[in-house]
Amino acid sequence: MSSSNARPEDNRRLTKPPSKAHEQSERFVIDPAYSSTDRFPLCKHGASCNGIWVYGDGELESYRLSVLRRRVKEAKLKVWYPGIFLVSRCRGIFRLPISELPLSEAGQRHFKFKSNDRSKVKAYLSEDSKDEKEQLVLYQAAVGDLHTVNIQNDGAHFTFLNVEVDTRNPDDDALPEPPVLFICNDNPSCFNGAVGCEWRCDEIGDERWSKWSKCLVIASSVTQNPPHAAVDPSISMDKPTSLKVSNEAIIHDFSVELYGRVEIKCYSQDGKAMLESEVAPPRLFVGESVEEALDDNIANQEQSTELVLLRGCAKDCQAVDENSSTWVSVHLLAFRFVRIDMPPGTSTAVSVSCEASFRPVQYKGAFASSDEVFNKIWMHSAYTLRMCMHHDFLLDGMKRDRLPWAGDLAISLLSNAYTFADADIVARSLTVLGRAGIAERDINGFLDYSLWWIICNDLYQTYFGDMRFLHREWHRLKLAVENLISRCDHRGLLVVDTEKRRDMVFIDWVDINKFLPLQVLWWWALDSASSIANRVGCCEKATWKSLRDGVRERLVELFWDDSASLWRASSMSEDGFSRHACILSVVSGLVEPNDAGRIAEALLQDGVDDLQGSVNMRPVATPYMKMFECLALSRAGKLHVAVDKMRRYWSAMLDNGASTFYEAFSVEACDSDKTQASFYGRPFGNSLCHAWSSGPCNFISGALFGIQPLSDGWRTWTCNFELPFGFDWASLAIPSPHGLIELEFKVDNSLRISVPSETTLLLDGREFVGPQIVVLPSVRPDRSRVIDDETILEWSQPYRDWHYYPHLVIPAKPTIPGYEGVYMTDVPSVYQIPGKESKWYMTFIGFDGNGYQSFVAESSDLINWTNFRLAFGYGKEGDFDFGGRVLGGYLFESYNVNKPRVLKRLRGKFWCLYGAYSKQGSYEIDPGYEGLCSSEDGITWSRAIESPILSVCDGDAKAWESGSIYQPWLITDGKSFYNFYNAKRMPEWIEQIGVASSNDLIDWQRNAGNPIVKVFPNDYDSQFCSDPKVYSDGNHWVMFYFGLGKEGKASIMVAHSRDLLHWTKDKEPLYPAGGHPQGFDQQHAHKTSLVYNASNKTYYLFYCAVGNKGRGVGLLTSRPLDTG
Repeated sequence: MSSSNARPEDNRRLTKPPSKAHEQSERFVIDPAYSSTDRFPLCKHGASCNGIWVYGDGELESYRLSVLRRRVKEAKLKVWYPGIFLVSRCRGIFRLPISELPLSEAGQRHFKFKSNDRSKVKAYLSEDSKDEKEQLVLYQAAVGDLHTVNIQNDGAHFTFLNVEVDTRNPDDDALPEPPVLFICNDNPSCFNGAVGCEWRCDEIGDERWSKWSKCLVIASSVTQNPPHAAVDPSISMDKPTSLKVSNEAIIHDFSVELYGRVEIKCYSQDGKAMLESEVAPPRLFVGESVEEALDDNIANQEQSTELVLLRGCAKDCQAVDENSSTWVSVHLLAFRFVRIDMPPGTSTAVSVSCEASFRPVQYKGAFASSDEVFNKIWMHSAYTLRMCMHHDFLLDGMKRDRLPWAGDLAISLLSNAYTFADADIVARSLTVLGRAGIAERDINGFLDYSLWWIICNDLYQTYFGDMRFLHREWHRLKLAVENLISRCDHRGLLVVDTEKRRDMVFIDWVDINKFLPLQVLWWWALDSASSIANRVGCCEKATWKSLRDGVRERLVELFWDDSASLWRASSMSEDGFSRHACILSVVSGLVEPNDAGRIAEALLQDGVDDLQGSVNMRPVATPYMKMFECLALSRAGKLHVAVDKMRRYWSAMLDNGASTFYEAFSVEACDSDKTQASFYGRPFGNSLCHAWSSGPCNFISGALFGIQPLSDGWRTWTCNFELPFGFDWASLAIPSPHGLIELEFKVDNSLRISVPSETTLLLDGREFVGPQIVVLPSVRPDRSRVIDDETILEWSQPYRDWHYYPHLVIPAKPTIPGYEGVYMTDVPSVYQIPGKESKWYMTFIGFDGNGYQSFVAESSDLINWTNFRLAFGYGKEGDFDFGGRVLGGYLFESYNVNKPRVLKRLRGKFWCLYGAYSKQGSYEIDPGYEGLCSSEDGITWSRAIESPILSVCDGDAKAWESGSIYQPWLITDGKSFYNFYNAKRMPEWIEQIGVASSNDLIDWQRNAGNPIVKVFPNDYDSQFCSDPKVYSDGNHWVMFYFGLGKEGKASIMVAHSRDLLHWTKDKEPLYPAGGHPQGFDQQHAHKTSLVYNASNKTYYLFYCAVGNKGRGVGLLTSRPLDTG
């Protein structure tokens, strides 16, 4: 281990940060080896001849893993590492085309090289690729010094230079090194020869004996250790904080998780010389938590803390002297806290330091914003990942397992892409995991990890664009896919063979039925394999794509529940639904967007009756699957809910004092178990620094700000141009193979985007070809309040303190002659008809599985509703309202909140704006429209004009309403008509409220200030502000609407305005979901209709209630009713 002299904080002071995001984020840095300008720490080596190291295909990676596994065993880590992993071979032949070797001044080909120290090397010429026989030996020795081979005229007719390397050493217990060549760069053309260099094993009986394959080429320096012997450099950490936690115990806190060797220097307090024979070793205790460091039970230790006394004169070490002794841990340790126990009877003072090991990396990515919690989460996530980047691999955790796993790679690969962009460590991890194939055992011993390995290969190409690696790995990928296909049943689904193959399935640390999540991953792996085959131009693409489509058909046929739009855990209905299958199906793209939205609701709320008791819908158990859940929610249009979940979950670990993020964590358990260190039945088995918990780096940049590659290696990419809600400003830097992508959302409402060369930004239908700087206006939330808080509370008070009616007034399945298929009711609208003031009428929609139709009922007391019949049915096929018509935007005589809601005649008819859908077949199929209808009697309605009055295709439609137009509410001030409506923006699925005006009910102009009621993060309406109902209330206007946000529930909200255009929200709901004691609205309380009954001076608030009685119409009243 070598120690670097330059401190990273010095570099930050002297070097300008590469981006605004780097500059603004520096105060949140926790990494003691942080550097945004260069790879740090640096390895020490002197100047010498440059060149390249050449290894056989996969040999370097196999050797490095073998060494790592031996070190894990020696350090006594309590790790189980199933699967088959090939070891490197010690005999091999390298073959280089003579024609590509450099020419000397005399016109002769020459080759300057060396191999492993103490290896046996023989160089000879051969005629062609079929001739394995040596024909002209040029060099043979058993030393590792540089040697030059000159090919004289008598070798001119030969084709290849062959170099045999044998690293076997029977007198050495160490692992045999892999054969390697160092090719000296006296002439740059030697690199061309290395590109054509091939290798094969030279051991009889090895399956690779007769197979030539391309070599791995690594640029380096001859004086540096060969890559297979490389050691990560270190920095000295010598100033921990000492904390006295009891009368005797002192804890040394290094403030962050570290990985390195602990050094303990003991000083004699009495000044007497310390003879080496009398030096007694101290006892070392380390921990990722204080509790772990305080535990005296050796059996509870997760890693060996054996110490050795330093002797001799190592340059960076203190040898034994007269008054002190220095001890160092034999093994690299993962820890934050250190405790030292001195032997009884000793009188010494102690100082503690650490030589902390770090892989040299550069923080190429960065994030900074007005939200300090997000800034900390990003930086701690990046450091969590950095701590798990060692020994050439992306490891799962440093305290325990300290080895690469394919499932963990699915998260760490993405986080790496947005932070360090270290392609080499991903490539080596993928290589070593897949090199043995899966013919005998799956990767890491788990069937789903074989699938993750295929998926990760696809993701690696998307984010890094490494086609050379893909061509090298293609044959292994192809064999793996073919093996998996052979293990499928007649339906194309994977069979879990627990007997012969001893197949295992992980998915997550939770006891559920894992069969369906496995099949969803199988679909995803086939989709990835098809993409990979397409990249290399192989015919397997069509076959695998067909298999993928067949798997989807079988899954839908066997496990998809149409009525709930969810995946069932098995074909047995009593098994309920599968949360993990739902999550993975959305992230992978298996389900359509409309179904993804319904799935997202279930993930948030467990809103279907039998979800609560379904063991397979239990919450995810790890930050690993929690991140997939957040990604699923964001891709299903619930980005702000996903952001809330991510923020709460990862910030809770920070609140616990974490410097890195944990392998397993529960927010709910924080009060009773702060560190949550126990796992695997061991008191400190939980890894508190785990790569699969680094997901926020990917989520913040990729999901929240939408910065995503659209083609391999970021050749084309996209981003969001709207500042996410809750931020005043934000800066991001994203590394790409072509340069740094930068986004800067400024406080002046502008967005500055840096597009690197050789990339194209696709944004809002436009193309920006790099290199260029793009400056656009950015959209941001308006936090201004035009009405003060005290007034808002005063105006809202009359509409609080509701009383419950004990039954649904319109059940989910009402008896409607001729329409027995209706099983959900929604959107109540109560009104009266002129001349029939003794009755009230209610229109509502009924959903029959295909779409919406509006029905009408009547009542004399606003409680008992009868005479159900059709009011406005489906439109004609091909029309914009074929999928449904939703009445509700009636023209009334008065909009005074205390006046009756009586229909108004205009030009001899009653008028209504209605919501419409063009397609049948499911629930709210986008896009939605608005139409105009009229009625002679106020009971049955017909379309007034043939085209929609509002559409997402209108020329003045903006981005906030690009997904769908929803329910209208019509009012008039006597001069103009106003249409208040909510609309959807995708892909986040954010619904907000806007307004349009008209003089004739036909031609409408949108308000330039739309949306007028916006979602706001961390509130009850962080996802939806929907279904506005506007009334006049004295000197102002009041708007009832519903918000969707906290906990994924819809609640009844209110906002106020003096001018109909500028609205101020009351942050507290008028009525939150789940308030009804009968459980009618435990999921949603929304879509209101307010009526004032002057006879008993009571407000009747009808609303759509979703809960244990399905979806029906509930009733709240401002006074208690006599229901006897």
